[in-house]
Amino acid sequence: MKHTWVFFVVAAVVLTALGAGSLNAAGGKEAGQILIVADERPPMDTLADFLRMEGGFGMQYVEQDAVAEDLGMYRAVFMYIHGAMKPRTERVLIDYALGGGRLIVLHHGIASARVNNPEWLKMAGIWLNPRNHPTSPWRVIGNTTHTIVNLQPDHYITSHRVQWPQTIEYTPSDAPSAAQKVPAIVLEDTEVFLNQHFTDGRAKTVLLGFHCVDPATGEVFMQDRGGWYKPAGKGWLFYFQAGHKAADFANRNYAQILMNAVQYKPLQ
Repeated sequence: MKHTWVFFVVAAVVLTALGAGSLNAAGGKEAGQILIVADERPPMDTLADFLRMEGGFGMQYVEQDAVAEDLGMYRAVFMYIHGAMKPRTERVLIDYALGGGRLIVLHHGIASARVNNPEWLKMAGIWLNPRNHPTSPWRVIGNTTHTIVNLQPDHYITSHRVQWPQTIEYTPSDAPSAAQKVPAIVLEDTEVFLNQHFTDGRAKTVLLGFHCVDPATGEVFMQDRGGWYKPAGKGWLFYFQAGHKAADFANRNYAQILMNAVQYKPLQ
């Protein structure tokens, strides 16, 4: 009888521990729930796996037609829409950010298709010139190396559990600036967007820049547009440009930066 009692006590302790671990992996109250609104699933599955396993977040994926009117329950919402963003989706996401949410926009969330969403670009403080603009056209460079450069080495988002394995010479596009050695993360065979113009002065905290070479011409581009955040009403808007394909999100250091954006507590 004594041995049977000990067995049940030990079993109860083990099951309790396993249950707690399962709750954390599924995203308990301490971690919170994250929503991904996207129209391309494989890259977001890669990111979701990292956030679930490393951060203990509960992850949900929806396409535009399934987005609820009220997203206030979510600790953060990621937006990864490549094609047209419907007016209702635009309104719901803007309302979420302005109402106190944490909206994290990835890659083509700020690209040429967003010209059809002027309120979105207004909130982001971004202007995109047409592709035939004579001096600074909106442009995509594909099949290139997207080198993310760290412009804020002491910031939580860029430093917490993030390794920067390379160093590169970089001249910030916030002219006049001098060339300097900066930490870098290299993403191979992906794409870069050029000439995302800021329209909100110094409202943004710029975290990341990018360096790339046009494979067709050999021209080098360096712009301070790799990642930033800004207040948006009662909430916060983040943007990170890298993320053309699943392999970009499979880079552990880049995925950690995105998780840090979920966890960081900005000061108003």
